[in-house]
Amino acid sequence: MIDKNLTAEKVMNELLIGNKLVNILNNPREFPSELIENLSIMVALKFFRNEISYEDGDQIMNNVWGFWVTNNYYIENYPIPNNVIECYEAFDAGEYYRTDDDITVNPIEKYTRPFIEEFLKKLNKI
Repeated sequence: MIDKNLTAEKVMNELLIGNKLVNILNNPREFPSELIENLSIMVALKFFRNEISYEDGDQIMNNVWGFWVTNNYYIENYPIPNNVIECYEAFDAGEYYRTDDDITVNPIEKYTRPFIEEFLKKLNKI
């Protein structure tokens, strides 16, 4: 049974170590999609404030995305929240270099940071 007091902050601060998050995500019939959305926003905020690294934020968002798109129950019954998609795509944008960018361009700084900033401004979080 999922803890009714489970918050995105608790997930970020206490449960993202080891397999605890995986155990939560593997209970989709009990897992509130609002928590995933709030977690995505919190990841974006913590990255924007330099409270977590890009690598940590990217890993969290990859785990959230992977859970959703590989879980038939969720795919068939719930749309992926737009805020989750936007946050995932912002972190995804920092994972690779573009052929039209100079080799010295850091994709995290050029793509992820501005996307995260725009995402948070749209939500009136910054």
